[in-house]
Amino acid sequence: MLTIAPLKLWSVHYYNDTSRATVAASLDRQKAGGGLGEYYSEGETRAPVWMCAGDGEAAAALCGLSAADRAGGEADLDVVARWLDEGVAPGGACGRAFSGRSNRGFDLTFCAPKSVSLLRALDTGGVASKAVAEAHNTALGEALEYLHTHAGYTRVHNPVSGRKDLVRLPGLVAAAYQHETSRAGDPHLHTHVLVPNKQARTDGVLVAIDSDALWHEAKAAGIIYQTVLRQELNASLGVEWDRVDPHSGMAEIAGVDRAVLTAASQRSTQLSAWASKNLVVDSVGVSAAQLARAQKATRPRKPEHRPWAELRAEWAGRFGGELVIDEAAQQRAREQRLAAAAGAVMEWVNAAVAGIDKAAFTRADLIEALGAAMPVTIADTDRGPRWVAETLADAVGMRITAERAPHEREGHDRFTAAPIIAEEQALYELIAVRDQRAALPAETVETVVEAAGLSADQGAAIGAIATSPWLIQALSAPAGAGKTTSLRALREAAHRGGKRRVLVAAPTGKAADVALAEGAGDVGGTIAGALKALREQRLQLDPETLLVIDEAGMAGTAALRELLAAASSAGTKTVLVGDGRQLSPVKARGGMFTGLCADLPWAQHLSEVWRMHDAGERAASLVIRDGDSGVLDDAVGWYRDHDRLHLGDPVAMAQDAFDAWMSDHNREGGGDSLLIADRWEIADALNERIHRHLVADDAETVTGARRHRIGAGDVVISRRNDPTIEVSRRGSKRGELVAVTDAPVRNGQRWNVIAVDAEGDRIAARRIGDNALAVFDGEYLHTHVHHGYAVTVHAAQGATAARCHAVLSTTGRRRAAYVAMTRGRESNTVYLYDRVAGEGDHEHGPQPQPGVHQARRGDDQDAAGALRTLLDRDDDAHTVAATAAATDRDRLPDQVAGLLDARTRVLAQVRSAHELGVEVDWLAQIGGISPRAVCHKTGADTLGRLAEEGLDQDQRGIAAGIVGTIYTVQSLHVDAEAATDKPALLAAVTACTQAEDALTIVIPGTEAARRDTADYRREGNEGVCSAAEVLAEFDTLQPDVMSRKSRFFGAFIIVDDADHLDPVQLRGLARHASARGSKLLLVTTDTDPPRPGPSKYLTDAAAAHLPWAQHLGATVERDTAIGRAQRRHTSRGEDDPHIAEMLDRATELVNNCWERYGHWGRHRERSRERSRERSRDDDYGIGL
Repeated sequence: MLTIAPLKLWSVHYYNDTSRATVAASLDRQKAGGGLGEYYSEGETRAPVWMCAGDGEAAAALCGLSAADRAGGEADLDVVARWLDEGVAPGGACGRAFSGRSNRGFDLTFCAPKSVSLLRALDTGGVASKAVAEAHNTALGEALEYLHTHAGYTRVHNPVSGRKDLVRLPGLVAAAYQHETSRAGDPHLHTHVLVPNKQARTDGVLVAIDSDALWHEAKAAGIIYQTVLRQELNASLGVEWDRVDPHSGMAEIAGVDRAVLTAASQRSTQLSAWASKNLVVDSVGVSAAQLARAQKATRPRKPEHRPWAELRAEWAGRFGGELVIDEAAQQRAREQRLAAAAGAVMEWVNAAVAGIDKAAFTRADLIEALGAAMPVTIADTDRGPRWVAETLADAVGMRITAERAPHEREGHDRFTAAPIIAEEQALYELIAVRDQRAALPAETVETVVEAAGLSADQGAAIGAIATSPWLIQALSAPAGAGKTTSLRALREAAHRGGKRRVLVAAPTGKAADVALAEGAGDVGGTIAGALKALREQRLQLDPETLLVIDEAGMAGTAALRELLAAASSAGTKTVLVGDGRQLSPVKARGGMFTGLCADLPWAQHLSEVWRMHDAGERAASLVIRDGDSGVLDDAVGWYRDHDRLHLGDPVAMAQDAFDAWMSDHNREGGGDSLLIADRWEIADALNERIHRHLVADDAETVTGARRHRIGAGDVVISRRNDPTIEVSRRGSKRGELVAVTDAPVRNGQRWNVIAVDAEGDRIAARRIGDNALAVFDGEYLHTHVHHGYAVTVHAAQGATAARCHAVLSTTGRRRAAYVAMTRGRESNTVYLYDRVAGEGDHEHGPQPQPGVHQARRGDDQDAAGALRTLLDRDDDAHTVAATAAATDRDRLPDQVAGLLDARTRVLAQVRSAHELGVEVDWLAQIGGISPRAVCHKTGADTLGRLAEEGLDQDQRGIAAGIVGTIYTVQSLHVDAEAATDKPALLAAVTACTQAEDALTIVIPGTEAARRDTADYRREGNEGVCSAAEVLAEFDTLQPDVMSRKSRFFGAFIIVDDADHLDPVQLRGLARHASARGSKLLLVTTDTDPPRPGPSKYLTDAAAAHLPWAQHLGATVERDTAIGRAQRRHTSRGEDDPHIAEMLDRATELVNNCWERYGHWGRHRERSRERSRERSRDDDYGIGL
């Protein structure tokens, strides 16, 4: 494993002091033993040595090191300190001076597996110990070579582009300090490779390293280290290995007792000492009692300062004379290794690619996967693991982005692989399935939505989903947008509309439990459970089932594809619900839910947040979600101004969060407070500290997972689904226990411990939420139950509390921060911690006073700056298709281009069908008539004034056609060349409505339209409003009732630049106009260049298909979905019965409109004739 920590001023002194202390201890031991020393072991393991990567000869010479130094010579402690602290290389060269906050260098800490550390520590013959050291150092060298190749860059200003281009350094030079022990005194072989942040360029100038590249490649380098270490020890000692952890790339020696590994893995970090109350945080001074307790538990002598022989003697006493390795386990591992070596290379390569949790990955991601999956030995090559991984990465990875620019890091490039392409293409083929049986009756849905009290935002989304025939639906909902409330209404609508059941599936059992408890479904469970049941034919889907996939953003693409395929083939409508801006799937490829929300033309998006009480916090949360850099500063400023941001070291921030949580806990009623941490080490520390505070020291306890001591009164969390554990609750008769069969033990459930049986190694617990009872014991207790006071960010997604306290690393990313900062209703407070070298298990930081931690805290400005930097780190999951779409098609591999072609074809097909359906529904909505839609008084006296307005005959005819007809929705399209005449025409229209004494409302769709209102608004019964304001007033009226008492009865609503309104708003205005007896005039204007709005397809359909549509200027044929479908049908026929059915309906609607138009035209002509006969002297020649 490799970790990186920045080195600040004076950080190196601890490593140098350790080296000096060890030498002193060794000399003392020599004197005590009559001069017999330990020169070999001490010189090898404690004094730093020089290491070079890349062109080592050139790099060493440029820095002033000799050939002996370059070969691994001992490094002078003062020279190393001067280079790191002052930026002065061994040869005396120095670059630009460090600033006060500059990173002086980087501590790259390479850690051997625990079993390897034990093998070295307990070796009595010296052979194994030496072999381990040599393998460790060889692996270090390979990892550093990888880092130089892919992260050994500095930045140089490019005067042409104005950017800072990456320039490769000739080499990297570092000082390596090998240590043998952890802070707790356990065997822990690790090397601190201290890389100064002043490295020599080819011209000898010392420059800074591009640290972001170093961080990006760190994990891959760590896995290279582990892979080489395994191969080297297998070659030298014949050691065989257990299964490799695909995440860390680490494996233990096969046959080493797990109990021994656990015993040798004590934790003794500053955080663990604080959690055990053995470390006091000193902010304003500590009491004598606190100091006494802490110092009593503090080790008097640091283990890393003790001589090697002394440590080995202690370890031999603790773990036995030598490491016991089970030979049978070694033999099984040997057989597995030989079988893997004999197999085809592409077998394990394909398996490695299949395990990558990103569809569009970096080359470093691929190296990590290949390194973790690589067999210890590979036939037909004598090259090392680094070469194998690099070569295979080049062969397997398909580039899906353009070649990176000189200023872009290697991490900018994105790749994919053939199986991932096939997976995405198969899913896209599913989205074109529709079934009219999936569409619920509109009347039923409207009734349910109204009764549920949904907001306009929620009601429109649920209405569209429920009435749609498309089998795959998507609903994107920000944190706190009322998703569950909306799903409850959908469930009710489904039942009333004839669906037999609503099935909920979610990535986690906790998410499924929450959805079911809040009424989003009838039955449900995890996605994995649903897939297993489908494969075993225990679950049957059908058209009478509505499937809801909750937290769909956390569902992997492979699982989504399988579940959607099963649902669609059964005619089951599936509703994907979630937020693509929250957490991505765990150990699975994500991004598909986000892609579907963007691609599906019928996807719904909630935009209003309701959870937080403060409107300012609701707005700030949406800004953080979207990551809009233009307004992020304002959002961060809101949190700063409301005292929601804190910054400091990990222990100080844990203390502050603990204090705040305890304050909430001590409130009346116990408080409703959630404590979140982004890393397990923080969560473990907080959990143990709270446990020690709430449970007496002498209370009976048992050991749970993560070594947590669990006692009565603790809150614990179950971390694995297990339907075999018996769950019960008290019945109504004499308190007997009744089995609970519909709510099993699931991952993420929290429980109150009500009793502990230490002798029986079990606990009794009551589930929080439904008070169900369960007993946890044995393996499940030890492996899957631990304290549940502080939870990780992943466990917190979907949770809600009154107040939330989140402890987050400054090196985190926006997704996790967004989730953590949106759980609380009343407040969300963030405690940001930054790590420096010296604060981890193998990073041995100095302690000025034993038992006391000197807190480091920043001010609110520091905290705001740290949060702002964190929020700039975007780790959104992206699909192959979404990533490749931005790349020139000619530069893409054929398979990737094929995926894009398939996606384009399917989306064109569904968009065409969807737009056709929307236009047909729109035509049905706007083709009606109303007696109140005509201005009856606009006869000779009113229309006569139109001539005085300077309108020509065509314009007067248009005005008359608008105000003098009974059509509810009227369309006016203005040609670009006639745009200057639009204000006069609208002024004539408003003159007529004023004469009628009709309420006239103007809704400008753009700022230009708002400015134009000054040219035609008249004093009187008129107003300029937004669409949202008018719709909000409409929603306060009795549903769909035309009342003469309503001020909207007979109102005239002008929507200028109507194509720029949101389609939902435009459809809402049309629906209300018809229901309230109002007239709606939709005005659109051509521009040069064209600037189409989101509702252009609706306004074009009105202009093209309404016979009474008016046109000012040249008439241009509108391109509509109905027109396109008719042309396709005429040219080649239509083999899709759904399309043919919609075309028939469209034809019927258009014919009905023409019949109404013809009837009204004949009626109007008869009216004109009667008017001429009554008052020929008053005829202005324009008629009515």
